Amino acid sequence: MDHRAVEQLRALTKPVKLVIWDLDDTFWSGTLSEGPVTEVDGHAEVVRTLNRRGIINAICSKNDHDAVIAQLGAFGLLEEFVFIRADWTAKGQRVARIISDAQLRAENVLFLDDHPQNRQEAAFISPGLQTAGPELVATLLDQPEVAGKDDPGLTRLAQYRILERKLEDQDRSDGDNEEFLRSCDIRVRVVTDPLPEAERLHELLLRTNQLNFTKRRPTMEEFTELLQDPSVESGYVEVADRYGDYGICGFFSLRPEEGHLVDFLFSCRILNMGVEQWLFDRLGQPELDVVGEVVSSVPGDRSLDWITEVTTASSPHPAPASSPGPSGATRRILMVGGCDLNTTADFLGGTIDTDFSHPGETGAFIFTGHTETIRQSAAGLTDAQMALVDRIPFLDRDVFRSKVITTSYDVLVLSVLTDYTQGLYRHRETGLMVPWLQFHVDVTDPAERPRLVKRHSREAMDEGFFEWFADEFEFLGGLGLDRFKENLAWLVDEVPGDASIIFLNGAEVALDNPKEPNRHLHHARMNGALEEMVAEADNATICDIRQLVTSPDDLTDHLRHYRRQIYLGIAEQIRATGIAPVVVRPETAWQKAYKASYRFAGRRKLDWERWQKRRRQAAGR
Repeated sequence: MDHRAVEQLRALTKPVKLVIWDLDDTFWSGTLSEGPVTEVDGHAEVVRTLNRRGIINAICSKNDHDAVIAQLGAFGLLEEFVFIRADWTAKGQRVARIISDAQLRAENVLFLDDHPQNRQEAAFISPGLQTAGPELVATLLDQPEVAGKDDPGLTRLAQYRILERKLEDQDRSDGDNEEFLRSCDIRVRVVTDPLPEAERLHELLLRTNQLNFTKRRPTMEEFTELLQDPSVESGYVEVADRYGDYGICGFFSLRPEEGHLVDFLFSCRILNMGVEQWLFDRLGQPELDVVGEVVSSVPGDRSLDWITEVTTASSPHPAPASSPGPSGATRRILMVGGCDLNTTADFLGGTIDTDFSHPGETGAFIFTGHTETIRQSAAGLTDAQMALVDRIPFLDRDVFRSKVITTSYDVLVLSVLTDYTQGLYRHRETGLMVPWLQFHVDVTDPAERPRLVKRHSREAMDEGFFEWFADEFEFLGGLGLDRFKENLAWLVDEVPGDASIIFLNGAEVALDNPKEPNRHLHHARMNGALEEMVAEADNATICDIRQLVTSPDDLTDHLRHYRRQIYLGIAEQIRATGIAPVVVRPETAWQKAYKASYRFAGRRKLDWERWQKRRRQAAGR
């Protein structure tokens, strides 16, 4: 048996909580820096399934970061990954950093890479790391170590997104960790009636290790008896900060007469926040017998003045922004749209409520912010229309309960690129309007079906689905200019109170893309309609993408995906409109140098691609 076969057999020995993927010739086929890459059948489905088992996916690749982001976006997979680390440095240290940032043990991480040297380097730097080549992927989901736990709502993925954003803010801080923690607005609620949450708490007790000080593993029956024991004081903690709500994050049981802690444990989601030290102090620093290795210590040697105890339950979602405006009043901000705003949010500080496009339960991408769906949210859907929504994987009910309608805010930042791009379909019987895919492609056309089935069958849209959709819906084409202006005028009147709107328009750079011929001209027409409407509105303004995207070098794979520096420019434009709570995170010197070098590399790559295209055309003549 050769070395590779032996490695595959012994690859998984511990439960996997995180999979780190190499990209070239591992996740996809081909080398991105050398030309087009193609999806490997089944790999995207593996990633989606892992996420829905609560097992997170990250990336460690030797590639240009922006090119990787663009390619994942083109495959519809960008939202399925966290901790995307793509550069040209050695992988061992980067893998170690991902493991550290994810707050996991190396033994609970799997690193997939087609190069044995990369795997060996990563395992040397992170002892205990599980590694394998891409040949394992075909059977990965059958391995008992990746059974995970059912998480159809992608709760764990959402929690890691919060952690990722938080770490980015921390990296941008001035190095004073305590000052950063004070800026986080950490709120802790202690609940002393744990019995209603017994099942969740028992699960937490069984699976926590890094911050489990006592490491007891009682049965559910024994645990319930403990919670009902009048001589034991038990409780749990809920934690939230300005980044989001972490839910139930810790449990304790205390015998007060003995002054002794029976259980004292916390989720790694709150690692390095100081919650365990704060609770230990709050309980009076009782006797605690620490069992095994723990990645924290109590009591601590710090004054934990950055934690606030609250007595009411936190909302499961972050509250809208409520930072003081110029007059001292609070201003709440809502951002709605697709990847243009999602990426822009990386450069904006402050607490902002968001409604971004996201993957659904089947992996199909769900777009938000189309003005037709916002209007239907206001009108409300009938039961028959909601039943249709439940049958369509690229929709969910929340699309038709838009935060634009259901949320109170002072400033709405709305990208209208979905209006510019998607086709509209009307249900013949109920009148439900559904936007999807490109406005120049009719998905009800039988001639399109083989391509659509090949692309979307993994997302629960097979031949039968497209036949049903064609029978039920009629294709209307793209959103017309008159209807677009009508929707915008309605929206301007519909926003609450004195709220204002910032619209993001589209780029108008001519881009040689056969899949979207002359799309810049269509953008120009839609931009003109938007300008006409905004000129008549007192509460609306435009964040003009045309001032930022001035050449093909500013774009990646199509007219709506920009280079990273463009998103920083968008953030700066949004700030310039006078939204006081929002701050633009400045680029570091390293980021500026990287951006300059990438622009140079991007131009060279674009020239190479154009030469290759001319060569292929010449060969075909």
